[in-house]
Amino acid sequence: MVTGICNAASLLVAAASLATASTTVRFGALSDSAFPAASSALKIAVEHVNENNLIPGVVLEYIENTTTSLAFLDMIQHECFQASQGVVAVIGPTLSSQVKATSPVSTGISLPQIAPEATDPTLGNAQHYPQLVRISWPDSVLSRALIDLLEHFSWDQMSIFVSNDDYGLHGLVDFQLIAGQNRWRIHTIQSFDPTENAADIEVQSQLRVIKDTGARIIVLHCLASYAAEIVREASNMDMTGAGWAWVVSDGITSYASDLFDTSNGTVTVPDYLQGLLGPKPLSTNGALSEDFMAKWSAADLAVYPGAGVAEIGPYTARWADAVLALAKALRNLQEDGITVTPQPLDCGCDGSESQPWADGETMLQYLKQVNTDGVTGNIRFDSAAARLDAEYNIVSLKSDGWQNVGTWNLSAGLNIHSDADIRFAGGATTVVPYISDLTNKTLRVVTIAADGFVEISDVDRDGNNVTGNDRFQGFCMELFSWLSSELGFEYEYYVVEDGQYGIYNSKTGKWSGLVGDVVDGKADMAVAIMSITSERQAVADFTLPYYDNGITLAMQKASSRTSNTWGFISPFEGELWATILLTALAVGLFQGLANLVTKNMDEESEEPAEEDDDKETGFWEAVWQSFVALVQLGPEFLPRSLSGRVSAFFWGIGILVAISTYTANLAAFLTVRNVDNSISSPEDLLAQTEIKYGTIRTYATWVSFKTTTTEPYQSLGVVMQANEESVLVDNLQEGLDKMRQERYALFADSAELDYVASRQPCDLETIGRLFWQTGYGMLLPKNSKYTVEFNQAIVSAEERGVVDELDVKWIKSQECSGTDQTVLESSVIGLQDMLGVFVLVYGGMALALVVLIGEFIYACAQDVKKSDPHKPMTVKEAVKTRLRRIFSRRTKSSAKEKVHPSNIQTNRVFIVDLE
Repeated sequence: MVTGICNAASLLVAAASLATASTTVRFGALSDSAFPAASSALKIAVEHVNENNLIPGVVLEYIENTTTSLAFLDMIQHECFQASQGVVAVIGPTLSSQVKATSPVSTGISLPQIAPEATDPTLGNAQHYPQLVRISWPDSVLSRALIDLLEHFSWDQMSIFVSNDDYGLHGLVDFQLIAGQNRWRIHTIQSFDPTENAADIEVQSQLRVIKDTGARIIVLHCLASYAAEIVREASNMDMTGAGWAWVVSDGITSYASDLFDTSNGTVTVPDYLQGLLGPKPLSTNGALSEDFMAKWSAADLAVYPGAGVAEIGPYTARWADAVLALAKALRNLQEDGITVTPQPLDCGCDGSESQPWADGETMLQYLKQVNTDGVTGNIRFDSAAARLDAEYNIVSLKSDGWQNVGTWNLSAGLNIHSDADIRFAGGATTVVPYISDLTNKTLRVVTIAADGFVEISDVDRDGNNVTGNDRFQGFCMELFSWLSSELGFEYEYYVVEDGQYGIYNSKTGKWSGLVGDVVDGKADMAVAIMSITSERQAVADFTLPYYDNGITLAMQKASSRTSNTWGFISPFEGELWATILLTALAVGLFQGLANLVTKNMDEESEEPAEEDDDKETGFWEAVWQSFVALVQLGPEFLPRSLSGRVSAFFWGIGILVAISTYTANLAAFLTVRNVDNSISSPEDLLAQTEIKYGTIRTYATWVSFKTTTTEPYQSLGVVMQANEESVLVDNLQEGLDKMRQERYALFADSAELDYVASRQPCDLETIGRLFWQTGYGMLLPKNSKYTVEFNQAIVSAEERGVVDELDVKWIKSQECSGTDQTVLESSVIGLQDMLGVFVLVYGGMALALVVLIGEFIYACAQDVKKSDPHKPMTVKEAVKTRLRRIFSRRTKSSAKEKVHPSNIQTNRVFIVDLE
């Protein structure tokens, strides 16, 4: 539904009845009072259609309403009125922004809208503007013509100036895209706010920005009335003389009368306008142009404002083409036997729901399918309902008006005439696209020493005495020298007096160090390893980063391991060693018990025992075998019983795991060179108290630690503040000395710490990940006009490999590449780490015990024989009997051991009745 404010019809009616016939078809027209020639073209085109009977039996009439350029509400009201009069289409309005304002009305009531002049590329969105048909091709085509034109003159640097409306802001979007793909440099894009009166626009500040960039090619995209004021103001700022080039769009080349005086049939072009160059759409290239122009040139100026002259503007002629396209669509409908019935349409001004025109979609489709002759050329449309067959003349503005110097079209591209005399602003035949006022300028540059980056010495590497700029060497110095040769400036270095990079003093309101010198105007810029921070950017301008950087942690490498006689026991804790030995004893005792019990069961069995007594072992022999198995020297026998073998199996698994773990951890202990590897991150520092840590109080790092709210850095900052006097250092060298003399860790720029750690004596190392990653930039005064130039040059240095070469030369060292800088981790294995193994072993022993008990009870059950009075009568009696025998056998064995041959004397015989 389309809603709006509807006024009385009497305020909106302006109708013209052109003929009387049995059938009359009306269309609406929305024109701009500032462009009366468009109304005249519309009127003459309607007369041409009716006089030549282009729609047999039909008289074409129209209802026209005019408004000012910015009266968008009035345009909406006018269109609603015209819709209520039963029109078949609406032609107009003029500007892209006006079309966007009225398009919702057409969409809501399904009424085709024909835009003669609107060129905004976004109007091609069929979802947003489904009823729109455009007689002019979009500005995306214009962008391609402008690109080819600039490329012809090898201009790859420029500034852009546009009107702050749909036409201006969207018109050069494709131009910017293609320029970026071509790697052209657009120094700045400025815009101005359109006003009802072109003389009221404010453009001085924008022109000043454009001038300060150094770009001498200006692409101007706006309406001609504004362009006249802009170029006039530019002339007052010395921007229209030799050395400048103004490339203008078709919104300027197409409206000569709005740009310069064409009254009384004469042309008067001010000097400052001469030299404008740009594409201009063809205005009389169609098959009907001759008939139309005959009527146009003969028209009475009082009746047809803007007519009565030999020429017509290309966009003015498009109003005639819009009428001819509509007439062709109506004729095609007639020939196809299709009837469309115009009906009064309600926009819903009173809040009611609007009703779309039932035949609106049919009318729209026939408009899109038009292919006919016109005034400006053949009229046909693409799938987005935009005009096809784009073609421009390339024109140059001279004292007598626009002169054709070439052509451009989509298929053939640009063709500049061989005899074309192209003169730019000030009559120049050539223009350098960019002129820096850095050329031949000497900059005063402040710096500060930093190993590898800025090395300051009165003696060079060859031992020769040096003075002036030759005293300064390093990465930054060579990069800045390269920038100097690229941008054409000279420079002189000096060292900052207070030896600081820059800290803000809230009490004095002043900055110290390099920042202070730049802010106070003592230096034109600072070149050093300055981290880019928001606090510094608030008072000065940084270039793009020329070196990536972050904050990291550094410590002294721990000393190498000393020899240890008993070092082989280090892989396991003492508690673990004790548990292993106790477990070996426990397994041996269990297997001894199992051997004792099962041997007794074998001897009591009715089945004959195997003759293997020499391999039988006693109780203590089983214990010995358990320890022998621990060092993998046995076993000399395997337990005969199932329970003994179960326990031996699980003990074997435990031994396998213990020996494998011990071997692996012993290798790690013998390989590790750095024994103090407890610190591997900032979090580790925070969790201990033995190692102190700090940073450099004059660096931005310290400010970040004090202001951050991110953990663990906030907590680290709190600890450092509490011990500020003992942990903060004044410069990097003091921090390096402190690391080498104490147990101390330093937070600082990764670039500096990596430089030191990669060089002799190779006793320092960086630890952990980078954080607060940023980069080093060169510092210039706030709003410096040189910032863009330095940024472009730095990007060029990176693309051409200059930065990488200097990095290898000055920063990346291989001095410590042969040393072991890898911290291998090893840790003592404790009981808790091996607890699962012991659970497995003791669990196996418990299982073996269950098996042993089962074997014993089974043997006792076999002893029960109620028919034999010498045998146990119950299982309980059998258990008691076997236990008594096991005990008695141990007693007898002890007695037998006493009757050893060595105890028998020659004159005595001892007979011991063991029965």
